[in-house]
Amino acid sequence: MTVERLRILIVDDSAEDARIIQQLLGRYGAASTELLYADSTMACLERLQEEGADLVLLDYSMPGEDGLTFLRRLAGVVRLPPVVLLTGQGDERLAVQAIRSGAFDYVPKGEMTSERLGRVLEDAVATFQREEELSHLDDQIMIALAAAAEGRDPTTGGHLQRISRCAALLGHELGLDDCEIDVLRYGAMLHDIGKLAVDPRILRKPGPLNGDEWEEMQQHVIVGERICTCLWCSRQVAPIIRHHHERWDGRGYLDGLAGDEIPLLARIVSVVDAFDAMATDRPYRKALRPAAILRELHEGRGTQWDPDITDVFIELVARDALDPALTGRGERRKAA
Repeated sequence: MTVERLRILIVDDSAEDARIIQQLLGRYGAASTELLYADSTMACLERLQEEGADLVLLDYSMPGEDGLTFLRRLAGVVRLPPVVLLTGQGDERLAVQAIRSGAFDYVPKGEMTSERLGRVLEDAVATFQREEELSHLDDQIMIALAAAAEGRDPTTGGHLQRISRCAALLGHELGLDDCEIDVLRYGAMLHDIGKLAVDPRILRKPGPLNGDEWEEMQQHVIVGERICTCLWCSRQVAPIIRHHHERWDGRGYLDGLAGDEIPLLARIVSVVDAFDAMATDRPYRKALRPAAILRELHEGRGTQWDPDITDVFIELVARDALDPALTGRGERRKAA
């Protein structure tokens, strides 16, 4: 696949290195290029938001935040164009870490040639375009997986669709961008997919779980993470699936993360997941009244849930900004 024109953002604190890269790309005749420049990761994000790019050439070694830390920080939160990491001498060990963190490839600066750099960039963009086309299949796969999970536990019918929509509403209120909200919706829809591997008798048990049952229930976050590796968006949604039962105070599962260690989108799903569980009938109890739900949310802010996110959600609930159909109240009113 040939890419006729590339809009490339060079991120390097060295203006001289950026000039050399520009000269090398200028000699590569297979694709025309439009070059943008940023001297820090912060400036990189600003230029991407304002102007966009087809590809990012990211220097690893920069003052402040290095390229690898930048990739890890944004993994699962911001959808970047394909990223090629530029490394200095002796930094080749970073290649595997960079690719695991979302980079397409890496190129040592000491081995850069016009041909090598141009080929890597063309391959990165072409691969990214193919993945974008294939990612459209994810929606249907996710809907099928979510339906299969709910079929195992009919007492929570509509739960995944409800919290997916509630999470998107909360994400908008928190100021997330469209890409983040898409990931949030997908992660919320798939957060309990691992319950496909949980004994239905445990899912439907009307009383407290015993030790063995509770251990099996906790495994659903690992199983869910594995199931979703087939999706192109797995890197983005996996942290939501794995960490939506973590607690702000560190007493949750699976990894005992606390506070800001918990991925942001997992913290959002945790709040709306708990809300939906309280607002709907479950085998172990009837739905709580709105006043009781608000009281539980107030009491759990800062211990079970992120206090800032919880406060924003409480405000949404208090001003009745959620559609009744998203809270379970619509179904109960019809039944009445």
